[in-house]
Amino acid sequence: MSEKTEYGCLIEAPGTQYLEAYQMGNGYYFRWIRDHDKAIRFHSEAQADLTMMAIRTLAPKLFDFANTLGMSRPVEHGWG
Repeated sequence: MSEKTEYGCLIEAPGTQYLEAYQMGNGYYFRWIRDHDKAIRFHSEAQADLTMMAIRTLAPKLFDFANTLGMSRPVEHGWG
């Protein structure tokens, strides 16, 4: 029996790093990680893109790498 592959969209930074939301103490934060299984998963590329643009507006320092490494982008990823 073959496993069904499940797809979702992630926000990817250059160097194959994905956006994660995490909790530390009483605070909630975003960070870039290499583990796609812990990354925020979206149902569509449009949803990932809109969220990425909203986060970029609220937390521009999170995207400071864009000037040197290139832009982040929504990407489709498969699990299974």
